[in-house]
Amino acid sequence: MTRLGFLAGAAAISCLAQNTPDLARILSFEAEHTGSFPAGWSGNPRETIAVDDKVVHGGKWSVRLERGPNAQEKFSTLIKGMPIDFAGKTVVWRGYLRTERVTDCAALWAREDGDAGSVAFETMPQQPPGELKGTTGWTQYSISLPLHQEAKELVFGVLISGTGIAWADDLELLVDGKPVWEAPKKFKTVVDSDHEFDHGSGIALSTLSSVQIANLATLGRVWGFLKYHHPRVVAGERHWDYDLLRVLPKVVAAVDAAAADRAMLDWIRALGVVAPCSNCARLDEKDLALRPDLAWLADEKLLGEELSKSLRAIYANRTPGKQFYVTTAGADNPQFEHELPYRDVKMPDPGFQLLALYRFWNIVQYWSPNRDMPQLHDQRTRRLLSR
Repeated sequence: MTRLGFLAGAAAISCLAQNTPDLARILSFEAEHTGSFPAGWSGNPRETIAVDDKVVHGGKWSVRLERGPNAQEKFSTLIKGMPIDFAGKTVVWRGYLRTERVTDCAALWAREDGDAGSVAFETMPQQPPGELKGTTGWTQYSISLPLHQEAKELVFGVLISGTGIAWADDLELLVDGKPVWEAPKKFKTVVDSDHEFDHGSGIALSTLSSVQIANLATLGRVWGFLKYHHPRVVAGERHWDYDLLRVLPKVVAAVDAAAADRAMLDWIRALGVVAPCSNCARLDEKDLALRPDLAWLADEKLLGEELSKSLRAIYANRTPGKQFYVTTAGADNPQFEHELPYRDVKMPDPGFQLLALYRFWNIVQYWSPNRDMPQLHDQRTRRLLSR
């Protein structure tokens, strides 16, 4: 299980909880970076954004936004998004900025989004004395927004337009004067109330037979498919990580594929009947570059007749709308806001190691634009497994 142990660590880093003190390491750029782009952030154009260990305000790292005369787009921006699952009156977004030869401006910005689009936006003033341009030393700046009742997502970041360099460091997100992770919850989700496996899965594995390995591979596919398609899971009614840990022992104990398929079918049936949809989701393939790889749903040799039929019915009756385990921010980039890091779980823990592997695999399968680049993924997999 040592290879799974490495993947567990990688998945925990890539899915840092957004509403915990781990966010402080992301905002201060002290999270572990796997490349030149800052961990936990998105942004564009990506080639203009990088972590910097030479010019910092505090700690080991800052972020540098650098634009030359041939830079793409009109401006470069660093982006972070998170659900507004906290209560309060005012959000303050502040941090330290430094500039060098900025011809237009650098600024902090923040936006609140609701179901109908943006409900609030704020940035630093773009006229004296608030504009930030030219060459300046480290200075703390801040902007604030009232927290709107209808807002469901907060998107914030740093931008630079024109040419030049802007650095940002020691950023903070405050709600009524306190760090956002200390703000009271607007509502409790299922991941706040289900604590059965908070300190370990209780699953023990030593060696696995070829039958068990095949059954676990199928379970990983089925678990990921249900995570992004079953209406109760999509709506956030199930702690899907812990539901996996509940069904895992039954699949591991299955003597053959048919027994594992029956265990998974019973598991799905326990979620309740999926009613025929009146407003079904439909995939618009007009501008589709990469379609979901779901041909396996019809593979009755793999799944058995009943399990295959159940999964295909769930896919056919999926409904449109927001999902609990994935949202979008920026240029529709996926954000995985409810992936918990499980800091109190002691490794090795086979249940959580499998969970990390399933998370990683399904994120790539459903959300990676590079999913169908086998040579690239083979190289990355070899590097992962060789550590």
